[in-house]
Amino acid sequence: MGVAMPGVREDAPQSTFRRYGISPLALRFESAAEEAKYQDFVLRSAVVHIRYAYAFAMVLAVAYVTLDPFLFSNPGLLRRAIYIRFAVLIPLLSAQISLTHWRRYTSHSQSIGVTVVVLFGLGITGLAFGANEAVIVDNYSSMIMTLIYAFFFTGLFFRFASMAGLAVVSLYLVAIFESPDTPVAIANSMETSLVVIFVIMGLCAYQKELISRQLYLTETRERERLSRQTQQDARHLEWLRTLARFLRHEVRQPVAQINSSIELAKLFDGGDGRGLEFLNGATLSTQHVWNLIERASRATDVEAYVRECRRQAIDLRTLLAKLVTDFKQTHSGLDFSLHCSLPVHVTDADPTLIDQAVRNLLANAASFAVEGSAVEIDLEQSGDSAIIRVRNRGPLAPDDAEPLFGPFSSTRTSPASEHHGLGLYLVRLVAEQHGGKASLRNLEDGSGVVASLTLPLRGA
Repeated sequence: MGVAMPGVREDAPQSTFRRYGISPLALRFESAAEEAKYQDFVLRSAVVHIRYAYAFAMVLAVAYVTLDPFLFSNPGLLRRAIYIRFAVLIPLLSAQISLTHWRRYTSHSQSIGVTVVVLFGLGITGLAFGANEAVIVDNYSSMIMTLIYAFFFTGLFFRFASMAGLAVVSLYLVAIFESPDTPVAIANSMETSLVVIFVIMGLCAYQKELISRQLYLTETRERERLSRQTQQDARHLEWLRTLARFLRHEVRQPVAQINSSIELAKLFDGGDGRGLEFLNGATLSTQHVWNLIERASRATDVEAYVRECRRQAIDLRTLLAKLVTDFKQTHSGLDFSLHCSLPVHVTDADPTLIDQAVRNLLANAASFAVEGSAVEIDLEQSGDSAIIRVRNRGPLAPDDAEPLFGPFSSTRTSPASEHHGLGLYLVRLVAEQHGGKASLRNLEDGSGVVASLTLPLRGA
């Protein structure tokens, strides 16, 4: 499981700017999982303010009853107004407050909020419909307050707030149009201003929602970056501990063999050739020690190399096709084939690291494959991830293959082996650096193994 460490990387640093991943029209995250997390976060943070806002609206709705006798000169209209306030408006507001205590409120808040706002707007329209100029003007402020609640207090997200606001504005425009004694100039002025207020509030709500989502993503990604950094630091510390244990345990025996061989060479150096035999043993042990030191040195290089991640958009099918061509030229005894019908693009990945990781998987497969057999490379898109699979016919992997992804892990036991047990270790580091994963398992028919590298299409 060797790894060929590349030389100095000369590619220019890529831009670190990342698209926010927000649909500009609907103001939704392009990732459904991220959208769900954001909605849950916002609603849990705002639910207390939603209750206070609707409680305040209830107080106003009750207080306005004292003004109704002065506004509704017609007894029939007055009775209708009192009925609407106590049978429609106040129950709606109290129901909204009660529903915020419902365990599943966060998953139904948008439909609940839209329903309450539209029905409340319908109630305000019912108060003003067919009434006089004083009622129209008085309830005009109530309609503006309804728009404020729709856009800023109900916990609705922009597109739902827009639909609810448009519905209540349309309803009240009908009420203004049907007013019997409102002057045309005042009616036109109120209709125009109500539309302008709706547009201005919509733009403000749009900007607020956009900034809120951008801040949420920025903070979330920063927390994720810090979490990954903490995990990497913890892994690095654990690696240092592993290195110390590794050197302490593995170097002791070869050094002891060197000392013993040298001592024996001194004792039996009588010209009978036995001294040369012991010196050869000392040479092999020395080579073993050198390989141990080289493995530790290369492991340090692997960690530092992966940390220098420089991301950009890449076409995985093109990258894999080039690697397959390279391996066909250098491994004539094996048949390398790539299976991928459509291009698969990863928008935020380091092409050099991905190339090195896949190269290690192919080299590992080639080193264990049966002569004359096929090494198959599959590339597919599954949901939000790209999956690269490398299959070869040959010896099986242990049932628990996870240790093979650790540093210094190798199934080759020769002391003089040039394989340092870092090939799959680099694959695992590259996968985790990109927010993906690496795995190794035996084929179901028991004829070989398949190694997988999974990468998110949008990066980590």
